[in-house]
Amino acid sequence: MTRSLFVAVGHDGLRSVSADGKNWEPSQFGKEGEIYRAAAVGNGRAVAVGTYGGNNILASTPDGKTWKVIQQDAKYAHYARGLAFGDKRFVVVGGDPGAVGSGRPFVLITADGEKWDGPTEIVGKFIIRRIAYGNELWVGVGDRGRRAASNNATDWKDMLDVKAIDTLIDIAFGNGVFVGVGLHGLRMRTVDGLKWTDRLVGDEGEHLNAIVWAKDRFVAVGAGATYTSPDGLKWERHANTDAPTTVTFGDGVFLGPRWKGRLMRSTNAIRWEEVFKSDRHIEAVAWGDVG
Repeated sequence: MTRSLFVAVGHDGLRSVSADGKNWEPSQFGKEGEIYRAAAVGNGRAVAVGTYGGNNILASTPDGKTWKVIQQDAKYAHYARGLAFGDKRFVVVGGDPGAVGSGRPFVLITADGEKWDGPTEIVGKFIIRRIAYGNELWVGVGDRGRRAASNNATDWKDMLDVKAIDTLIDIAFGNGVFVGVGLHGLRMRTVDGLKWTDRLVGDEGEHLNAIVWAKDRFVAVGAGATYTSPDGLKWERHANTDAPTTVTFGDGVFLGPRWKGRLMRSTNAIRWEEVFKSDRHIEAVAWGDVG
């Protein structure tokens, strides 16, 4: 039986699910020190990825109850950082986040969360941390202003002459365009991932940490402000309080984590309420159909 679920993942292998974002099933845990950093839902499965020591941990479930966890040697360089679903596949991005020289960016790809292809190192000096899929294209954003695009998630082409000040933290696809957000209210949009236009900034310190496409509009959530736009061109600013640091959207609900171990829920991404509290911190949330 198919059911729609919110999935929350985090420290010490925390995984929890909810049908409405308010009432949460008992959390499952792994080993102390396991950190799931990203989650996504697709192909009837939920997938979570993270790290444990020198390994990546890759977990999947068909029902939100029974998880299969795989450990893969990250060789202290190929650390999973981002995850997205598109083109009937889950794609993991990451690298060596502490590298002084090359970040050794890489991808891992799977259809079911159990059989993985990679890690496959990709071009570029700096790692990609967040990706989105749309119009048969993957677009990624990462360290030091990196912006890149790929037709197959393996062969990437970078935008040239980027500036570190224009580093984007998150990216989403909707209404035929990709929109990225970053520090100090930074917003930019692109169609092909290589040419970015319509750069806008907000107030100093008003960092936009997350962006989602919510049926008919982009919703960018940050520290003290939520921005909304139907196209990434015209934006409305709304003051917010207690906003989470990452966000997912599903069934009319926005959901995301806030330090420490708090899950915040909203129907407009402006007024947030705490709906769950764990003594382990939650890193990421996702929504979709499993089963």
